[in-house]
Amino acid sequence: MAKTKVLVIISCFFSLMLLLAGAALAQPKVGDNVGNLKFNAPLDEEGAKYLGLAKAAPFTLKDIKADYVLVDVFNTLCPHCIHQAPHLNNLYNLVNQDPKLKDKIKILAVGTQDNEMKLKAWKVIQKVPFPLIPDEQGQLFNSLNLPGTPVSLVVDKNGKVHWVHIGAFESGDGALKEIKQALKL
Repeated sequence: MAKTKVLVIISCFFSLMLLLAGAALAQPKVGDNVGNLKFNAPLDEEGAKYLGLAKAAPFTLKDIKADYVLVDVFNTLCPHCIHQAPHLNNLYNLVNQDPKLKDKIKILAVGTQDNEMKLKAWKVIQKVPFPLIPDEQGQLFNSLNLPGTPVSLVVDKNGKVHWVHIGAFESGDGALKEIKQALKL
């Protein structure tokens, strides 16, 4: 009987420690610094050119020619990501039509656990105008400790998080309004 109580107490202690360790690895929030994020190569040269890269090769956050980057982490099988796709396209168009924003903010989407073939199909089906980055092993997703997909965040060149949206946003206009407010633009 005494052994059982000791085992229960030890189990509770380790469960509490695991819970606390998980809390310490919280998902990114405004004000956090995620560092110089590393990305796989964009699907195509057009995407590399948009980001200001010399070629479609692996790159880091600091390689992107913009003050801010909206990183959208999604999965091609995620129903919320499918719902958000047209709103993200609209956000891209709104940013690119604004002369004050088009060189200041770049948008890219990372397909977590998606390969190039899936992302090429996604680009056609969803009519995606911005670069798609495959992350077949989910390395970026895991490094950011994300709760699921989609997650969109705006970071600066130093990796400071200025805006985070977990889940699908409902309009490009609404997201842009929040982003402009967060960046004081």
